[in-house]
Amino acid sequence: MSEWVLNQSWGLPVLAAFLAVVLVFEARKAIKAYKEKKRFELGLALFFAIIAVLALFVLLYY
Repeated sequence: MSEWVLNQSWGLPVLAAFLAVVLVFEARKAIKAYKEKKRFELGLALFFAIIAVLALFVLLYY
């Protein structure tokens, strides 16, 4: 299934856009958690933001 999606002309841009949206959402959530001094939520938001960055890197450069 994933190979089929990536082979479509729209597959790569759609996945990259989705990961970019996830990255922005998690970064905003991390900023909010930092201001409210919620360490657990900050850690989770940073973790998912890092995963989104790594996924974007792998998707676009490999």
